[in-house]
Amino acid sequence: MVHSNPSQLTSYDRLTMRVSRLVNNAQGVLDKHVHVERREATREDWELLLEAIGETEGVIIAHRDDGSIDLFWKVSYDDF
Repeated sequence: MVHSNPSQLTSYDRLTMRVSRLVNNAQGVLDKHVHVERREATREDWELLLEAIGETEGVIIAHRDDGSIDLFWKVSYDDF
C-alpha cells in the first residue's frame, strides 16, 4: 500500500479521508449512519463532497440546521 505524503494532499482529499474514516469505523459500519461536521472544509470542498455523496446510490443525506450532515445507507446484498 502506498502512503501519500500528507503535505501533498489537497484539502478535498483530507475531507474525503475524514469522511471515509467515519463511514468505515466499527460504529459507522454497525449503525449504517454517521454525523459529519464541515469543520475546516472550504465551501467549495464541502459542496463537492455533498455532490459526490448525492450521486451515490443508496446513501441518504440529511442536512442539519448547524450546517453538518447525517449520512445513512443500507447494504444491498444483491450486489454481492
